[in-house]
Order: sequence, then structure tokens, then C-alpha cells
Amino acid sequence: MNYQVTVSGDPELAQESVDFVSSGFGNMSMNVNTNSSSHHHHHHHNGGNAEVSFNGGFGMPNMTMEVKETHSGNHHHHHSGNAEISINSGFGMPSMTMSVTDSGNNHHHHHHNETASVNLSLGGIVGAVVGAVTGGVMIDGRNRIWVQLNQSSYVGGDIISGTIEMDCIVPFFAKGVIVKVKGFERLWLQELRTETEGEGSNKRTVYKTIDHKENKEFFKSTIVVYPQAGTVNCGHYSFPFSYQLPSDLPGTFCHDGKDAMGAYSAKILYKCKATVDVAHKHDLKSTTKLIINEKCGELVQPSFAENKKSFMLTKGKLHVKTWLNKNAYFPGETLVAKMKANNTSIKPTRKISLVVHHTMQLKTRLYHRCITNAIYKQQYDGFQPCFYGKRYLPFSIPVDLKPSSSLGKHVTSSYLLELECDIPMAIDLSVTLPLTLFAPQFLYSTVPSQPPGTPLPPDVSYRHPWEGDEHATACRKCNKSFSLFARKHHCRHCMKIFCDKCTSTKTTITKLAYPKPVRVCEECYPIATQGGNKYQSAKLMAAQYQASLNAYYAQYASLYPQIYPDQQQQPSAPPQQY
Repeated sequence: MNYQVTVSGDPELAQESVDFVSSGFGNMSMNVNTNSSSHHHHHHHNGGNAEVSFNGGFGMPNMTMEVKETHSGNHHHHHSGNAEISINSGFGMPSMTMSVTDSGNNHHHHHHNETASVNLSLGGIVGAVVGAVTGGVMIDGRNRIWVQLNQSSYVGGDIISGTIEMDCIVPFFAKGVIVKVKGFERLWLQELRTETEGEGSNKRTVYKTIDHKENKEFFKSTIVVYPQAGTVNCGHYSFPFSYQLPSDLPGTFCHDGKDAMGAYSAKILYKCKATVDVAHKHDLKSTTKLIINEKCGELVQPSFAENKKSFMLTKGKLHVKTWLNKNAYFPGETLVAKMKANNTSIKPTRKISLVVHHTMQLKTRLYHRCITNAIYKQQYDGFQPCFYGKRYLPFSIPVDLKPSSSLGKHVTSSYLLELECDIPMAIDLSVTLPLTLFAPQFLYSTVPSQPPGTPLPPDVSYRHPWEGDEHATACRKCNKSFSLFARKHHCRHCMKIFCDKCTSTKTTITKLAYPKPVRVCEECYPIATQGGNKYQSAKLMAAQYQASLNAYYAQYASLYPQIYPDQQQQPSAPPQQY
């Protein structure tokens, strides 16, 4: 850069200021024209001033620099002094003021062994002059850079593709454009330890806090997307780049907390940093966090679990099966748990609960901690004694749950979905299913597979409703009154209440899942021996549900014709298996 400099005032002071300022600009050159008058007496330049005008190129403003000098000297020349430099820049930019203090140790010579300290206040485009004084070039705050990725999330082995976007408002000199991608695992774990110190009467208990730290780097790479150095002129720039991730990366995870054992901070993070290389601490840069989910493979698939129990003082068993259409979800999604229960006992189930359990394994070389919490619970109505049927339980996954991550060396995060059956005067029955949560991300969809508000499949009961004991005072067949010695008994086919004599016959009921002989009334006995009749037909209810679903889809398509321009493009729900 070339500058034309006109100096008026003290020429030596002006020249020193010009030399001082230009020394930080590298290849900047100045032509100095001196127009001044000064008197050289025995005590030279006790005070003086100079005015320096800069006419710059390359979008740099024209600047006027006023230099005022004051000295506190002894008998001879410039032992120490102060200079105040005021720079008025063009383009409507704020002005800058620098105060320069110099000191000399030579008693009889001019300007030897001088040093300068600079205090300045500035704004706007004058960062070039500041860079000269501080040894670097600052970037104007209006220049921007950011990372644009081709996907919202990735898994191990994927290729990250994207562009580095840059808006240049004020030109500057750059050495190149680079992208740094890295992934790391970082753990800080606090251990509260109790130790005994001293002996005899001096023995005391001491509580100590010990910090454990682990740090593992999965990968770290630097990609040079533009190696050429030069001036960046005003405009928009786009630099494409790509990088292939290593396989088998753990999922993104970040959680800080504290429990009775101490505080902890567990992080598995991935970052992509774009940098325009300018000078140390003055680079134009932007960092974007990458969302990495663990490689699925066969991970996303239907999930199934079952459990059963018997009772000490009651005949019969409770057998519960649970299905999920998939075992991996995003926070905010709604899963539907399908439950099929066969209760051959007279024990009712007061309520059903779905509970999400979160487990974190935090491991350092010398210390390990397992943190398990029940973080979310949703309850549903229970079912009657001798219930045999299916229930559909919708469950909305909270949006603030941390993602799953099981491949880390020091940090792992996993979930379990537990279905609990609350049984009075008995140990509860639990069925657990593994649950994987992906990291939250922006979701992009075209035609939704299922419109919002889609009705759930209907609950099915294969057996008749259980008649409550409070509803019967006498046998429905012989009208015998019930008492302490005349007990109530239910027919396992129609679930009505009879006396012992009227339900003395026993048989298996195969269609109602009674593999062993059970009590039936005289009226139901012929039907029960043939396998019995179901109270509700699952196939008929499925057909009715499909009809209502198609009607809902048609109504939804009429409200949003832009989503379903063709009636044949309407989504269809997967057939339910009953």
C-alpha cells in the first residue's frame, strides 16, 4: 500500500510518528513532504506538534493525524517525552486517539534507545491502524463467515459435505481459508472421599474432594479449502469442502450435573470450524457443532419384550407382552406401545405406567460412577380381573432428553422403557424394552407418513367385562343369596356371578386363552367346550378402524390439497396385526 503524506509542524516529531505507525503495516510505504519551521537551540524541542495527512488506497480512508509533543527534559536533548496522536478517518468512521510515551537514556544525543507504549481508543474501519500498532490486522465486525452443511445429522462413516460462506463488506488481506473438523470425548468427575487421619485421641475424619479427568480425541483434521493468499474484495464467497467421518463414532452427548457423590461433566462433541487466516487472534472464524448419531445398522427395528408372574394366594397368572414399532426415536416424537395382557387370575391391575430410565456410565482410569434415574413417567388406566386383550398406550418423548451414546470409552448414555402393572397386595409386574434416542435436530419432511392427530387403533377385549362383586347379591341362575358360606364365583366365559353349584363344571376355553380347565356356568358350558366366543372381534374392529382412518385421511387431504395433490398419494397406515 502506498500513502502520500503531507507533514506540517515539527518535522522530526512527524517523521517519528510516521515511522512508528508505518512499521506495523508490512509493505506499506509513505512519501513524506515536510512543511515546517523549527528552531534548534541548546534545549531542542521541549514541546512541538505536527500534522500528518494520509491519502490511502484499497478502500482505506483518508486520515489526518495530529501529533502533539510535550517533554520533561533535563539539560540536554529529549530524555523523555509524550506524544498524543489524533487520527480523523474518512467514510464517516469514528476517530481514533493514540497517546505515545517515549523515553531515552542518552544524555547528549537525539532519540537514542527509544521505546514507545501506545494507549488507544478506536472504532470502525480504523482497525488497520490499530493492527499496525498492535502487530496484527483486525477484521471489520461486519464481515461474516459461516458453515453450511448438506445434512442436519450424520453417523460414523458418512461424508460431511458443505460450503464455507463468507460476506465481505470491508476488504482485507487473507492468507487462505481452512476448515478444521474434530471429535472428542471429555469427562470431569468429582469424587467425595472420606478418610481417617491421626491416631488415638487425635483420630479424626477428613472429607476430601478429588477430581478425575479424561480426554480422548476421536479425530482431528485440517482441510485447506483455498490456499491462495491475497486481498479479499467486497462480495459473497462460497468455498466447498468435504470430509469422511471415521466409522463407529459414539453419538453426540453433553450433560453436566451433581449428585450425592459429587459434580460431573460428560461431553462427546463434534465441531466444524471455518477460518479465514489473517493474523494471530484476528482470524475471521465460525464454529458449528456437528450432530453425530451412532451407526444404526440393525438398530432401528421393532422391539418386543414379555414377562409373567403368578400369585401366592390366588390361582392364575398374569402374562404381559409389549411391542414397539421401532426402538429408536427423536425427542418430541410420540411412540405407541402395544400391550397384550392375559390375566387368568382374579387380581385386578389398578394402573399401568410407562417409565423412562436413563443410565450414565462415567469411567476414568481410577474411578467409576453409574448414575441411573427415572426421568419421566406417564400413567394409564388399569384393567379388570381375568382381562384378556390389547391396549395401545401413546407416549410423548420429552424434548429435553439427552441422546443415547454407547460407543464412548469414558462416557455412555442409555435408556430403558419400562411398562409397570400396579397390582394390589402383590409385587408389580414390569416389562422393560431398550430405547435409543437420537440427538435432536431440524427435521425436513415432504409427505408425512401419518398426518398429525391420526386416531389410535382401538383397544380390544377378547373376554367379557368382569362383573363386580358389589353388583350381585344372589346367584343369577338359582337366585341363592350369597353369605359367608355361600361364596361368589365367576363364570370364566360370560364373567357373570353364580354360586358354587351353578359353576361346578370346568372346561378349557381355547379361544379365550384358558389352556387349563376353569369354572363355567351351565349356560356357557356347551359353547366353552367348543372353544368359546370372543367378546370383541379384532378383525371387525380393525376393519372399522381402517374405514375411520381412510375417512380421516380424506378429510386431511381436502384441508391440505397442496400436500396431497393426487388422491392416490395419500399415506396409508401399516396394517395392524391382531
